[in-house]
Amino acid sequence: MFVNVNGKRIFFDIVGEGHNGSTPQLEEKPVFLAVHCASGFDHGYLRCGIDILTMLGQVIYLDLPGSGRTGGDASEITFESLADDICEFMNVLGLNKVYLLGHCAGGFVSQIFALRYPEKLKGLILVNTAPSFEKIIEEGKPNPTLAERAPEDVVQACIKVYGQGIITPETVDECFHKVGPYFLSTFQMDNFKRVFSYTGLALPMLDRFVNHIYKTYDVREQLKIIELNTLVIAGKHDWLTPPSGARFIASQIKNSMYVEFDNSCHVSFEENRTGFIRSVSSYVKKNETGEF
Repeated sequence: MFVNVNGKRIFFDIVGEGHNGSTPQLEEKPVFLAVHCASGFDHGYLRCGIDILTMLGQVIYLDLPGSGRTGGDASEITFESLADDICEFMNVLGLNKVYLLGHCAGGFVSQIFALRYPEKLKGLILVNTAPSFEKIIEEGKPNPTLAERAPEDVVQACIKVYGQGIITPETVDECFHKVGPYFLSTFQMDNFKRVFSYTGLALPMLDRFVNHIYKTYDVREQLKIIELNTLVIAGKHDWLTPPSGARFIASQIKNSMYVEFDNSCHVSFEENRTGFIRSVSSYVKKNETGEF
């Protein structure tokens, strides 16, 4: 489905019922608005792990401007403009008081959204994300690295794209196929193709992300402003957005729950589905009943 938002034709999809059809009162269910990584991926890779939230409520996915079925010119996109587009998307659909769930750079956008439009949210769920471009350094707790797990050719393929910003079909294809499996923990790397076969990658948006907006991202000084009840989920082996960043986010947002999965890397909602649904279910219950 598509909807016109700020001059853009944004694609979205809805999974699950918004009202409980098993009750005569048709009680309204929680709504989870899922925001994919804003680095050129579309929402597809979220589906394997996030669809499970229909056990709790309704899940709405969208492809952000510059990505996926939405597409469009990426040259002027910022994390702030993406947050503004999500807000208008919610206005057009008549959505209010949703749980905003952001993964990776979708978490960047979600944090900025929470700073700009807190009145639109019931809660904030941040999964495998970070508070800034710069990695958080904790004394005595070294961050996981790709080099600890991968051979040199894999590391160099990653550096070429994400470090040097060389975005061509050839470099991105090499990076995606060599580095991609390392998004998951050691014993789950074989699941990479199954999860990411659902998604596409827009090179202009990846270029915009790597060479422009990612290097400017930093909300560390603003996080204390967020008063929303927040769930922060991290993977112990996440070398892209290390758990040190997630711990920092949780330390700065006063009303937060922090969960770290020992057996996951960067795709925690897929790598530990049981832990993920339990964590979100517990968080939502506390948030909905005022026990937070």
